[in-house]
Amino acid sequence: MPRRHLSTLASTSAVFCAYASASYAILRRINGIVSEPYMDEIFHVPQAQHYCKGDFGTWDPKLTTPPGLYLVSTISAYITSALGIADHDDACSFESLRSINWALGMLVFWAIFAIIRALRPTLSALETASAALTLSLFPLVFFFHHLYYTDTGSLLFVLLSFASSLHDRHVLAGTLGFLSLWFRQTNAVWVAFIGFGAALRRVQQRKGIGLQNEALKNTVVRLMQWVAHPDRELAQTALLLTPYTIVCMLFVVFVHVNQGIVLGDKSHHQAVLHLPQLLYFYAYSTGMLAPIVLLLASPLQFVRMAATSRPSCNLVFNLFLCCVMAIGVNKYTIEHPFLLSDNRHYPFYIWKNVFRQHQLAKYVVIPTYIYAAFAIHHVLSKRATVLWRLALAVCTALVLVPSPLLEFRYFTIPFFFVRLHASSSTFTFRALAAETAWYMLINAATVWMFLNKPFVWKSEPDRLQRFMW
Repeated sequence: MPRRHLSTLASTSAVFCAYASASYAILRRINGIVSEPYMDEIFHVPQAQHYCKGDFGTWDPKLTTPPGLYLVSTISAYITSALGIADHDDACSFESLRSINWALGMLVFWAIFAIIRALRPTLSALETASAALTLSLFPLVFFFHHLYYTDTGSLLFVLLSFASSLHDRHVLAGTLGFLSLWFRQTNAVWVAFIGFGAALRRVQQRKGIGLQNEALKNTVVRLMQWVAHPDRELAQTALLLTPYTIVCMLFVVFVHVNQGIVLGDKSHHQAVLHLPQLLYFYAYSTGMLAPIVLLLASPLQFVRMAATSRPSCNLVFNLFLCCVMAIGVNKYTIEHPFLLSDNRHYPFYIWKNVFRQHQLAKYVVIPTYIYAAFAIHHVLSKRATVLWRLALAVCTALVLVPSPLLEFRYFTIPFFFVRLHASSSTFTFRALAAETAWYMLINAATVWMFLNKPFVWKSEPDRLQRFMW
């Protein structure tokens, strides 16, 4: 192997090993202090252990997601026991199950690495590894690597599907997308989005339709003309979409047979029209991307742009947006019982200390939503086309709006698509260093709170409760 490749491999491996070592130390610390299943783990762990024992007929009706995590854990347990690495019962122990989820989290690093390398081939291997490290430290994802939750596996298989799509391995991308549905059903939307992105890239390369500087109206007109006068290229593009279409069709069949998307406890997960979810997502993403948002789209830049570029039109447009958002907030804000009854989650405190302080509070923050939407689209504008951004907004709405519960975990996958397609200036050393520091600060605070600030409910005096995402 050439010396240059050895150096690249060594530097990339060093970044990963440092990350994995620190993460494993946190896993050990959490296992030492929180040595029993906590929160949703009280459902996931027993179900996985039933599967490990070969009991595939038992299902906890309170579980709402498919058994992908339990199947992965079962396969892993059988492999480790067959190789003599661990006894089968030990391989299915609580700590082992957390370790399996942690291992999936380590694979997320390499999935991100592969995506960044495909999207930004001009970056060196070390720069790519540094960017992968930053995104792997994204607080909510990083936190759940160390517990036995389905979020890590869900994100991993969506990212692997996207990475395969970027390398034009569409059958593999469709297969991995199908596997992602076994962790979370709504990933069908992201499989469709990945397929759309693959088709759009092909159309841009072969037909020049939907390029970065082309207006949305012109793109739609040219696409309609192309469909009206099909050629061989249209048939090839349709063929490219076949694996993704099959996955989406299987999802439709599942919804029909299951009589809904949710498995198990359907009573608390009824589909609704919760329009403010999209606004919460923009605000959340802007907060998480604060270092690079302040670099590229600060509030001062927003005000300056609105004041200097057609100020009258901008004023009218922003007032119109305020009115539309106010109607959406007034008519479609939902307070889910879980949000108001569980003080272990951070959204509880946001709702209690902001939105419930005054009946006008939910309207006062509307300008914040407008700025957040501007910031996110500005971060994306120099790289992602208008059509791609519109598709991302639609898919994000399809996933979030039907959900009655404000839950930051649901924002993870659309956030990753935003971050991975952000402007090239967000992948400079300065931007990544600031973002890494921001994420490490949040991670340190949330893990410290989780471990060191337990409290007790009067209804359960013998059980410690902990703050978490």
